[in-house]
Amino acid sequence: MQLFLFNNNSSLVISTGGRNPFPSKFPKQISQSFLLRNDSNVIVYSKCVLFHTFCTFTKNINNMKDVPPLNPKITLKDIQEDAMRHLYKLRDPDTHDACEVYRITDDTPLPEPVPVITINDEIISTEGNLTTISGASKSGKSAFTSILLAGAISTDGLIDGLEFVNVQANASKKAVIHIDTEQAKHKHKNNLRSVIKRANMAKCPDYFSSYNIRQLEVAQYTEITTQICERAMRKFGGIHLMVIDGIADFIKDVNDAEQSTTIVKYFEELAIKYQTPIIVIVHTNPGTDKERGHLGSQCQRKCESLLMVKTEGNISFIEPKLLRMAGKANIPAIQFMYDKAKGYHVGCGIRSVSVEDKNTTRLNGIKIICEQVFGGQTSLSYHNAIDEIMLKTDRGVAKAKELFKEMRVHEMITQGIDKYWRINLTGMV
Repeated sequence: MQLFLFNNNSSLVISTGGRNPFPSKFPKQISQSFLLRNDSNVIVYSKCVLFHTFCTFTKNINNMKDVPPLNPKITLKDIQEDAMRHLYKLRDPDTHDACEVYRITDDTPLPEPVPVITINDEIISTEGNLTTISGASKSGKSAFTSILLAGAISTDGLIDGLEFVNVQANASKKAVIHIDTEQAKHKHKNNLRSVIKRANMAKCPDYFSSYNIRQLEVAQYTEITTQICERAMRKFGGIHLMVIDGIADFIKDVNDAEQSTTIVKYFEELAIKYQTPIIVIVHTNPGTDKERGHLGSQCQRKCESLLMVKTEGNISFIEPKLLRMAGKANIPAIQFMYDKAKGYHVGCGIRSVSVEDKNTTRLNGIKIICEQVFGGQTSLSYHNAIDEIMLKTDRGVAKAKELFKEMRVHEMITQGIDKYWRINLTGMV
């Protein structure tokens, strides 16, 4: 038996001449799990673990020199790619080698990308790719991703979502993973309940795994994320969608190029490994539309789509920024706002660009608030109306009075002889 040790610290090739290279005491499960290909009595194995184990059981073999150190970072994917490179060399010694496995030609068999998220029938997210959602603080980023999560956990696709936004139904009940690094646990739980309610479910399905890891050290974030994905794969046979809210907390400095490149590459590899779309949420710099630091720039370069969530008053809207699989002109600026009665954001039309249309959009938003305050034949005094507007919109007294004035001027409400204000159905048309 001969041993050929490669200097690249990645593989060991054992030429056996047809004989079994494993001593009788060698663990059967290890010899089977690391066997990747048997081609003309040449077997390629992972050196990182197998070689150390092999040496343990073959002390009688002489000249065992330069045993490489154990490298725990080598993955099965690394082993498979290395095996293919060596097989190419063995079959054709004159080949350029390793490069061939990465070459793409017009005949290379590749599956069509599987769209998981679309807007207006335009592809936003596909399996194996990253999507970035950016926006200022409190712009509605988490609200929008909650809609996507509701669609992802639905087995029939019937949810209380947004017009034009579609998430592929999860008929096989694959895992849906949500990792939050920002919110307090009680707020996280409330958001989780809204996702379940929006999906028309009574309880959280087993395959929906939502985690709050903000109490952990930054150094632990990728480790726990890897464990979460591995568990989901074992238990549910795949991952339908993964949302990271937010990616900036996985590193210590968003302006550090090396850290930013490393973390984006980490999530890119997860998406490829589990063939799932991964949505990462990132903040924009205050007062600008630029995503924060080197991290934001790297997300731009590597993502399949980048959607911005902006806000005007109490209305949020989606704005496409970078799209690889769709045209910006085909993505409408979908608007949504918080509905206190439902406990989550609801759609409120499409944002328009003209001054006249902007005013129409603004009035439509006020009508929704009016219905929430005065709906169901409710009659309120002026002061009680102001209190209710503040309650429904989470705004201050001045803004509540401004909204009341708009309702009155545009005849959305009317005052009866009892001095109480009621909804005016004619003015609401």
